Amino acid sequence: MPEDPSPTPLQERLRGIVAFLSSFQTPDFNFGHWTQPPSDKQGVIMLPYFSLSEVAGLFVQRAYDLGWVIRDFDWGTWMQTPEAKSLRDDLQVLTQATPEQLARLLTVYSRQDRFSEGALEAAFESGLLTRVLERAAVILNEIERPQRS
Repeated sequence: MPEDPSPTPLQERLRGIVAFLSSFQTPDFNFGHWTQPPSDKQGVIMLPYFSLSEVAGLFVQRAYDLGWVIRDFDWGTWMQTPEAKSLRDDLQVLTQATPEQLARLLTVYSRQDRFSEGALEAAFESGLLTRVLERAAVILNEIERPQRS
């Protein structure tokens, strides 16, 4: 049985999500839209669902592909912790977040979206996803900055 490939290096993982930052920062960027499906039976109510834009869908896929959505992580419990709440609510705390903390936040909203339609869209609309990518860009810049002797 072949071994799992080695994990993607952090620098490549960061580049993969930071690539979406300029789109997310564009004032008229459309993360997606709510769709109300028609009901073909009288008395049957169809619930609306959120459809990601092409760019937002690519972002989510990249987050999964690059390991930003963590497997075997109790995101439901972690999202209730003081650490998670401060990362979400305090801009200063998020500006100091580690790559692991960014991955935990991305995991929370990616996984939560599967159970609560529109969770990712809400995270985008609040500015949280953009701030996560801004922090990722800072970390990437620190890694790529030439070392001074």
